[in-house]
Amino acid sequence: VICHKTEPSISSSKRIITMKIKRPWTQQTKIVIFVALKTASNGHLIHNMVFEMEYMLEYHEIDFDLVMKIIEQSSEFVACTILKLDNPTDTDLNIIVKISDHNLDAFRIIDLDVYTIELRANRREPIPSEKDDLCPICCKEFDTEGDINSLNCEHSYHHHCILDWVKKSLTCPYCRAKLA
Repeated sequence: VICHKTEPSISSSKRIITMKIKRPWTQQTKIVIFVALKTASNGHLIHNMVFEMEYMLEYHEIDFDLVMKIIEQSSEFVACTILKLDNPTDTDLNIIVKISDHNLDAFRIIDLDVYTIELRANRREPIPSEKDDLCPICCKEFDTEGDINSLNCEHSYHHHCILDWVKKSLTCPYCRAKLA
C-alpha cells in the first residue's frame, strides 16, 4: 500500500521525499529515508533522484516491482503537485511515501546495520599478549593491521576483516556463533 501526503516545509528551501517503511511481522517496524527532491522542467523526478530512491529502497530489500511502482507513483504525484503551484521554485515540498511491506527476510539488513555500529564502537588496539596472534580471516598478525574486535564468543579479528565478514554472514567465522 502506497499513499502520498504533501507537507509544506517550514525550515529550509530543500525539497525532500521522506519514505516511511513499515514492516509487519519483522523487526523493522519503521524505517525513515530522506532523499532530496530533484525534478525536471516538467515536474517529474530526474534520473539521479530515481537512482537514489531505487538504491535506498532496494537496500532495505523492498521488492523490485514495488520499488518501480513507488518511484512511478511518486514521480506522477510530484509532477501533478508542482504544476498546481503558483511559484514552484519558492514552494518547499516534503512528500511522504508510506510503504507497508511484508518481506519476512528483510530484518537481516537492520540487524547488520546495528551490529556494524556495535563493532565500530567496540574496536580497540590489540593488547600486548595478542600482538603476535593471527587474524583467522586474513592470517596476518594483529599488530600489523591496526584495530581489532573481540566478539561475544571471545574470538578476535582485525576490525576491517570482521566488518567485511559480517556483510556476508552474521556468524563468527571461527565458531559460527550467531552475532545478531
